[in-house]
Amino acid sequence: MKILGLSFGKKNANCDILTKEALYGAREAYPDAEIKFINTQRLNIGRCIGCGACSTALEKGKDNNCIIKDDFQMLENEVRAADAIIVAAPVYVLQPVGQFKDFVDRFSCRHDVSAINWVLDKRRSGEMPGNPDEFPQERLKRRTVSYISVGGASTENWTSMGTASLHLFGFPAMMQVVANYNAYSMGTVANPYLDDELIERMHEIGKRTAAAFEMNSEDVEFYAPQGTGTCPVCHQNLLTVNGTTTVECPICGIEGKIAINGDKLEVTFSEEQQARARGTFKGLREHTTEIQGFGAICAPKIMANKELLDEKMDRIKNFEKYIEA
Repeated sequence: MKILGLSFGKKNANCDILTKEALYGAREAYPDAEIKFINTQRLNIGRCIGCGACSTALEKGKDNNCIIKDDFQMLENEVRAADAIIVAAPVYVLQPVGQFKDFVDRFSCRHDVSAINWVLDKRRSGEMPGNPDEFPQERLKRRTVSYISVGGASTENWTSMGTASLHLFGFPAMMQVVANYNAYSMGTVANPYLDDELIERMHEIGKRTAAAFEMNSEDVEFYAPQGTGTCPVCHQNLLTVNGTTTVECPICGIEGKIAINGDKLEVTFSEEQQARARGTFKGLREHTTEIQGFGAICAPKIMANKELLDEKMDRIKNFEKYIEA
């Protein structure tokens, strides 16, 4: 078993401490596991530039490596090789630091299980070049993951999008989430080693994340020392409301029904909705189908309005000329 710890925080600071303590917990449970820790802060991971090269390469029957040459590929290779992963990131303004999102933007499009299987099906049917058996199968392997967000504020809502945003890492690859942990109030804790319960929970997260990899998915029990959350899939407490009794989990994209019972708010998500959450194959396939349909919709519009668009786009390409006229 290969267990990977990723910290997007400062070297030897809170994220590093909590991640490494989780890895110590994994070591207790699996003494023979191969364990690796990476602090990403000094890595050069640029943002996705939306060039589409990865998608184009995949559709031409090639591996879809990112064409930007920086430290991203090294980090992605480590994630590919891992079986169980612990991810920690600091929260400075409501959600994890930008480097995490830069990595996710380039990682997720290349590890979307539905999109990859869509390409493989096209190859098998002969509609697309490439041997399906030669595709890097580690893109489709099962992985378990746990998320730790770290914030200084003692007001919990200042870190409200911490673990929620960390979920963006794992759902395209259908990683099974074992635990979320929002380590807020670190400004008053001062150092994780002054909170024995926090360290114990990190050990438990490490143990469970590693153990879950060797279990059947349906047998994995979500570890929830801070509560199970409103959404039964991502275990977050975030909801999108629209003025009706239908609400949506913004992380999973699934609809639920809301009801008020005295002072308590109750949200029910049907089994059907849970089965189409973003981290499921059905949910990802909905998105793949949507994306793959864009060409048939947009291409005729562009061709029918080519002259108009050429004229309008000249105002964009030569902005200085027009703005100074």
